Amino acid sequence: MSLSRTNAVVACMVGVAIGFGTGFSADSLEEKLRSDIIDHRLDNMPHIEAAFVLSGVTEQDSLNRCLNRYLSILQTIRDYRFDSFDRIGSANKVFQYLHSTWLRQYSKESTTLLDILQKKQYNCVSATILFNLLCDDLGWTTEAFETPSHVYTVFCNFIQKVMVENTSPMGFDIIQNLQKYSHFLLQFYPENQALKIGLDRIYVYENSRGRPINNTELLGLLAYNRAYLAEKRGDFSSAYQLVLFAQQFNGDSRSNVDFEIKIFYQWGEALFQKKNFEEALNVYWRGLMRHPDVGDFRSNVRSSFLNGMISAWNDKNWDRSIRMVQMVSGFDFLQEKDVQNLESLFQHWRIFFTESGRNQEAKDAERLFKTISQESK
Repeated sequence: MSLSRTNAVVACMVGVAIGFGTGFSADSLEEKLRSDIIDHRLDNMPHIEAAFVLSGVTEQDSLNRCLNRYLSILQTIRDYRFDSFDRIGSANKVFQYLHSTWLRQYSKESTTLLDILQKKQYNCVSATILFNLLCDDLGWTTEAFETPSHVYTVFCNFIQKVMVENTSPMGFDIIQNLQKYSHFLLQFYPENQALKIGLDRIYVYENSRGRPINNTELLGLLAYNRAYLAEKRGDFSSAYQLVLFAQQFNGDSRSNVDFEIKIFYQWGEALFQKKNFEEALNVYWRGLMRHPDVGDFRSNVRSSFLNGMISAWNDKNWDRSIRMVQMVSGFDFLQEKDVQNLESLFQHWRIFFTESGRNQEAKDAERLFKTISQESK
């Protein structure tokens, strides 16, 4: 039984993380972060520490050095004379300071804070994270807005919100010139797609498909970029696990939809070809739950399930059969001929258990098939 696949296009906001491994040691900084974010919140690790860990820092000593450099930047900014009644003007001073000192060269792949500290290179992700976290440490509220190809700061001044485009030295309160900003955004789009949308409508198009995100969700974009790195070197297993990690931070990333779909297909297909049908089913099932409109996920769930049930019978692995049925329970995806084939398969199980004196399991097999057949009516 063959698998279906779609041609997924990786989102334009591509970044390469620095210094990442593929595994997690029990006591690593990354494992501590993974434990902290499991409830989709950072309860113990400060955002700036999490940002450095996601940027590739793996040792405590290295983290301490990075934090000291960040605190030095923060202290330099605090030494400015800010007007407490002019938050917007004060934030603009911070923005101008960063672009005159640390944000010196835009580079699409410079997505981590290490890129900024070591090379003074940045992209929309790293620059927005640095600006937002500095503002928060200064007591000013920030969030971000993520679009299908980009992310920028929303600076909150009580009820007033100021849009800050961190990839341009002219980007503070950029909304004042929509037409100019639409042309600025063209760099994030392939030319044919930009022409299809309309050169003067890029901003409207972007924002109609984006959403506000908090700074925890913003950090998730760094985690997604780890998956890009793993996928680039052909390590689909790590890419898949890293996508799941990124989802803990940002469960609705608008800039990574196509990339997610691509990873689900790549890793699911690799597992299927290795005849690891249960894990392939797990991957495609997750893909279907997150992207129900992608029809091929449904057919691939069916293929993985049916092949997996046959494989479990051949291996006489009843527990595997139970797990797969439980995974897809309540979901109608089987065809009439599939139910007929499964009826024969479960009949084999009942005979096998009866002849082995395992009467309870024979009853369980009958019950399990009834569950499948009723859900498929």
